Amino acid sequence: MGYHLHKDKFGNFIGRGEDTIYTILQEVYPEAEIKRQWHFSKLMKNNFELSVTERQEKETLDLVIFRKTGMPIVVRVQDPHHSGNVTSMRDVVQKKELEWNDCIVVDVQHYNCPNIFKEKDNFESREELIEAFSDSGLDLGD
Repeated sequence: MGYHLHKDKFGNFIGRGEDTIYTILQEVYPEAEIKRQWHFSKLMKNNFELSVTERQEKETLDLVIFRKTGMPIVVRVQDPHHSGNVTSMRDVVQKKELEWNDCIVVDVQHYNCPNIFKEKDNFESREELIEAFSDSGLDLGD
């Protein structure tokens, strides 16, 4: 099964699983502002903004949930590409930097979420997303 990407109306690349997650999150967080392909650097504060590398300046985050109260929730949709050594190490660094900048990071892993990665919006995909949020210490919808 090949990796499926498509471009949104803004020219951003949207990976497999992102559309399904976005649809579910819109229902779960109707009052929140959910951004797609949000620039990593926009979430950096104070001294961190000064230390953003050229590569990080180009990085975008799959989904960011800006709630009326509480820290932003960054949802990273991790396809098989993120299992490689270099990318997985970058992901660890990115997660720490986001957490240091008052963000909650939820990783949706391809190997834990087969329905989401098949772009199926059903009970099973919702259960997979609930589990991913739970793994990050959140109840989906909080």
